[in-house]
Amino acid sequence: PEITRLEYWEHDPADFDYYLSNPTAKDLPILLHKFDVEDLEVWPWIWTHPNSDGPHHVFVGVNEDSLVEIRRLREESNHNNILVIASEDQLREVARNDPNVYERCQCGIVADSKLELLNHDAKILMLEDERVIAFDRLILV
Repeated sequence: PEITRLEYWEHDPADFDYYLSNPTAKDLPILLHKFDVEDLEVWPWIWTHPNSDGPHHVFVGVNEDSLVEIRRLREESNHNNILVIASEDQLREVARNDPNVYERCQCGIVADSKLELLNHDAKILMLEDERVIAFDRLILV
């Protein structure tokens, strides 16, 4: 699978319509609203947001049980968006008997960042590198 890596992005706050330098979990739905509804350029940036392509399932961490669920989601529908946030070591160890599982199940992979903020009520999280991810379902492993 293509593993997403985010090099630190030098950015100028003046390049954004709405910029937060120290966001909190309460700020995350405000960012999403400004991006999706008001069509503003925001930072931290909205990396995934609700769309008509299908529900977004996010796994923070991965284990044998979550691999079973990932396979089930893919078999259920090609419209299930699946994102796995885990270290390369964890990804490799869990998939040692099925090394192509993430690619076959069309998973997005984030291996270079970790969960920083979570607003469970609004179904949105932010990674340490300030990528904001909206989800329909969150699975913490």
